[in-house]
Amino acid sequence: MQVDLEFDTNDPVQVCLRKHRDNYGRLLCYVYKAGTKENANLRIVKEGWSPYFVKYGRSRLYHGQFTEAEAQAQSQRLAIWNPATNASGEKQDYSILIPWWNFRDGVVQDYRLLGIQSGALSVRTDYDAIVEAAKAANQVTVFCDLQASINAWTGGGALIYAGSIFQKFRRSYVYVSGEASLYPPTAQGKPQIVITHVQQLKDFPPS
Repeated sequence: MQVDLEFDTNDPVQVCLRKHRDNYGRLLCYVYKAGTKENANLRIVKEGWSPYFVKYGRSRLYHGQFTEAEAQAQSQRLAIWNPATNASGEKQDYSILIPWWNFRDGVVQDYRLLGIQSGALSVRTDYDAIVEAAKAANQVTVFCDLQASINAWTGGGALIYAGSIFQKFRRSYVYVSGEASLYPPTAQGKPQIVITHVQQLKDFPPS
């Protein structure tokens, strides 16, 4: 079956193919059966087979429609919102997850509205620019989500990974400022910022 794809921003296709991906490299887009105007993503939420997933930021184009579709599916107890659907086996506790997702969405919205204007770079959308900044040892502010807590102790400090397992560099969002460098200092090194003071970490976009 042929499908049409729609991206969440007006960027050229090649930019969208790079920019609109999740932490695991999967393409993020809206899917339509070729020649139709039915948004398959919206239909899945409306029929109750998925929550409106805003963990990495809300839909720029259809936020209101997704919110309404999820509320409708919940009120009608459709699919995942019906306890009988997942009466046995593993299930997600959305009463805990959805408030957390909405909190993270609020942080992403702050980045979209204020962080980009302040010059902060996103690990997910500006990774190549961060690598170039690291090669040049430039001062940068990076918006990222922490993968976990302390990954390893390194003498008098600690190693904390940010971004995805494929792009080292999930509250869990934070603004990190400092001199970017490569570790190890080779062409294959990953970008890093060495944190020596708590002032390098901020909850909000730099002013």
